[in-house]
Amino acid sequence: MVFKGKHLEDRLSPDLEVEQISESEIDVYNRVLLASFEMPVEWKKGFDKLIRILMRTGWRCYLAYVEGKPVGTSALASYGRTGGIFNVGTLGEYRGRGIGTALTVHAIMGSMDEKNELHMLETERGGDAEHLYKKVGFRVDHTVSYFVKGFRGKN
Repeated sequence: MVFKGKHLEDRLSPDLEVEQISESEIDVYNRVLLASFEMPVEWKKGFDKLIRILMRTGWRCYLAYVEGKPVGTSALASYGRTGGIFNVGTLGEYRGRGIGTALTVHAIMGSMDEKNELHMLETERGGDAEHLYKKVGFRVDHTVSYFVKGFRGKN
């Protein structure tokens, strides 16, 4: 999806604080990221290394806070005048409060600050995330099909 919207500031929630993190906050970022996407906690060590490497190559990572508690994540990678938005996730008990929207908006605004001409992301067709992104101002640009070969073990 590519961003075609306007008027981003009106999508920000006054009850929510979104901050760009530093490397010292990777631990918190990855705890929220893994919980938001229901990934195994055993993956955290690998994600700590990955996010550190990505941040050192220019990625911006954001944490959203509600009443001082970290509740959501997003990330921005800029390459060749294109801003890619990744890792938009919200803890389950905080969904439906505009947190994903605010995190996406912050990433778009960061992409604009970096003078990117194209702002994009990937999402599953027809899902809740696609609906959220369309409300923010994204439009489907193209679709990609993935195929997975199943494994049949011996019975």
